[in-house]
Amino acid sequence: MLGDILAGLQLYDRFKKKTSKNIDVHKEDLVTRFVALFESHGVSRNQIPEFFKHDLDIYTCSKDEELLKSLNPQILADASALFATNKDWLEGSSDEVYSIMDFYKHPESFESYLKELVPSKKENQMMAYVLKADKSSLSRDYDSLIVIAEPIGELNDREIYKYHLLGQWVNRYWKSRAYLTACCALLYKYGFMVCGSVVKRNWLEEVIDKTVLLDYNFDDKQGGLNFPTRGSWIVADFIEMPDEFLKGMDTEGGCATTLAIQMWLDLSDCGYMRCFPEHDEDHIGVEQSYKSKLKSLNV
Repeated sequence: MLGDILAGLQLYDRFKKKTSKNIDVHKEDLVTRFVALFESHGVSRNQIPEFFKHDLDIYTCSKDEELLKSLNPQILADASALFATNKDWLEGSSDEVYSIMDFYKHPESFESYLKELVPSKKENQMMAYVLKADKSSLSRDYDSLIVIAEPIGELNDREIYKYHLLGQWVNRYWKSRAYLTACCALLYKYGFMVCGSVVKRNWLEEVIDKTVLLDYNFDDKQGGLNFPTRGSWIVADFIEMPDEFLKGMDTEGGCATTLAIQMWLDLSDCGYMRCFPEHDEDHIGVEQSYKSKLKSLNV
């Protein structure tokens, strides 16, 4: 638990002074989008030949006109596949940059996805960012998102990433919150380094609408994602502590509170709330705290 707190504080300190530097990549030309795609994932313009190859050189990549001459459908397809982005966006025929996989109501599919992404827990060096909006809304718009940063290479000891955007959740809605919690627990189970970040709502909405590139932090010596962060939160506490699990949730006049706790317990019975399966005794205590909370609500 202390490790989670320290990790959260360190990551908050790392991101708190950062602001998003996203450019408007939807009204720009093909070369601008191509370069922005690489820079968003940690490869600066002049490093594209070193990382991407494809018979590109520094001279070509440094000049818009020369780079445009060298771009072809195969290069665009390979660049889109490398970073898991939409080729139609890169070519200018769509505003949607990323695809977002929807795991609402399907933690079993989320677990299968993680198993494919991480063949061995011991080898997992991926960071999972659990983002939630800094402001609530009366509507049931999506307000939470999981972003997994998968290392796919290095440049000068900095990690280069492919991003996986996983959703889609309405964190203030009790049922959606319970499923989100189960998916967060699975991230721990499969060895992800998990960071909870509170981000600007309007920025998160743009990301969830798939119309903005994520921003890479070149100032970090190891590399990392740069969010318009407004705070941090401890994801393990959200999973394991009933009061944290309920905090900020729409209680729907009080009836949703018991429903949320009961659903947490039901999902736990299915094996989805065990952050650390090797510590079974600890999880028994966590389950008991939820049962006690449910009992107190029913009194």
